[in-house]
Amino acid sequence: MARWTAKEMVLNIASTKEAILFLEALQKQIKIVDIIADYYPGKITIRFEGVKEKLMDALEITKNLHQMIYAMLYPNNSNYYEYNITQLSKMTGKTFPIQILLNVLEFQGYKAFKEEEAFLSTIDYDKLINVITLIDQTLTNMPYEVSTSSLRDVIATIAVAQGITNEEAISKARKIKIVEEDDLQRLKLSIAPDQALEKSLKLNVITEKN
Repeated sequence: MARWTAKEMVLNIASTKEAILFLEALQKQIKIVDIIADYYPGKITIRFEGVKEKLMDALEITKNLHQMIYAMLYPNNSNYYEYNITQLSKMTGKTFPIQILLNVLEFQGYKAFKEEEAFLSTIDYDKLINVITLIDQTLTNMPYEVSTSSLRDVIATIAVAQGITNEEAISKARKIKIVEEDDLQRLKLSIAPDQALEKSLKLNVITEKN
């Protein structure tokens, strides 16, 4: 018979926002044992009850979860926030193409780069959530005439980064001649995706200066 036991963990918490995000994630992701959590300003006390072997797994998951959320909310010494991609997807309830996200952030003037299972960026959590939501909406509403995934990624990047509709982004793409029509009058890129984005980015910088 499996041995039933209990453990307690105390975590330092720097803000109410951190506590809310952490507790929400904890409730969703710890199912292998029972948990009781109490939050007081500055700390959270968590009691775990369950089978000993699963209890150790739950403690490890909890530590990692808190570290990931802390890294999302507070920048490191280089002023970068670290976002674990899988955890961010669980927290937002959305699966987002990481390359589109990185391209959008570059367009908007943020520094961002992928590093193993995470990406680092100078954008803060709340602004990032807004960007991810816009990407999701933009991809959902992508017109039928956009016939390839490479063009979809470029159009979505332009639309989200500049705060315009897909149709307006397509119009801009036509003007700078990075798209062409196929035999079915659907659109595809006329140049490589990275060249299309570079051309769009240069045009955006010129437009802002003017």
